[in-house]
This record gives sequence, C-alpha cells and structure tokens, in this order.
Amino acid sequence: MNWPNLKFPPINLWSAPMQKIDAGKHYRYSYKGVNLDPFRIAYIYKIESFAMMTILKKCLCAGKRGHKDYSQDLRDIISAAERELEIIAEDDKVM
Repeated sequence: MNWPNLKFPPINLWSAPMQKIDAGKHYRYSYKGVNLDPFRIAYIYKIESFAMMTILKKCLCAGKRGHKDYSQDLRDIISAAERELEIIAEDDKVM
C-alpha cells in the first residue's frame, strides 16, 4: 500500500496538558469548608446499599443534571426503591 508522503509535526502526548473533565461537578458542593457530594453523604450516614446510594444521588440533584427532567428522576427513585425492596425480599427467602 502506498501511503501519501504527508509531513506532520511531531506530537508529544506526554507534554501536552490534559484537559480534565469533571463529569460529576453538578454533585459537589462545599459547605463550611467541607466538600459534600453523594459519596461523602453516603459515607457519613453509612449507606451501603447501591440502590439507596442511587436514590440519594437522584434526590440531591433531581432535575438538575441536564439530561433527565425532574419527573424522570422521580421515576428512577421509585424504581430503585422497588428494587431495594425486591432485594430485601430475596434475602429473606435465602436466609
């Protein structure tokens, strides 16, 4: 295969500054010098269930994340709560 003889300047990927994208910035707040986000709040309250963490996250930012509206977040909260109840029932049967 004949490649065209193109001349490109060398690129050093290690020296180029990486632009950090903060995908979770809409979850983070600072209150009295303490950084608060769903992870910190879940840790403080000792929430271990993934469904409960999902509910917490959606409650804190319902309708504010841009890609889902408030009503959809409420439906997601209900769905996560229903799944948590299913897990509890499943665990009761097993134990």
